[in-house]
Amino acid sequence: MRINKTNGNVDIKLDTKRIDRNMKEAQKLLNLAVRTDCEPLVPLLNGQLRRSANFPEGVYGGVLEYNTPYAHAIYEGFVFTPNIPIKDSEGNITGWFSPPGQKKQKTNRKMHFHEPGTTDHFFEEAKRLHGVEWIRLVKETAGKD
Repeated sequence: MRINKTNGNVDIKLDTKRIDRNMKEAQKLLNLAVRTDCEPLVPLLNGQLRRSANFPEGVYGGVLEYNTPYAHAIYEGFVFTPNIPIKDSEGNITGWFSPPGQKKQKTNRKMHFHEPGTTDHFFEEAKRLHGVEWIRLVKETAGKD
């Protein structure tokens, strides 16, 4: 963006092209770092939740989304009902599902994640672990010549 303004006897000329370019690049690098740093914290569930991570506004936007029917429940860390078990041929529970169209209700039962290092609210945990690095990355990228 260019700004040309005269205030009294003072001419003000600003060109923010470099800053705009650097901020766009900083947003992209931050998005990629957040996705990378969240990944080992996302409960595995056959890898589907991790693989669903995407940027609905593009890599330069400010949104990272996990797009599965159960993403919200996993993030909250509570069991939602109705919750019907999925069983393999030997009768072992391999997952859960809720019939389409039925309103899901949050219960007071916490989920138990079996994959070591995974957690609910994985973005907050990634921010706690890597937030200082993210800030440094943005500052360094935004301040480039």
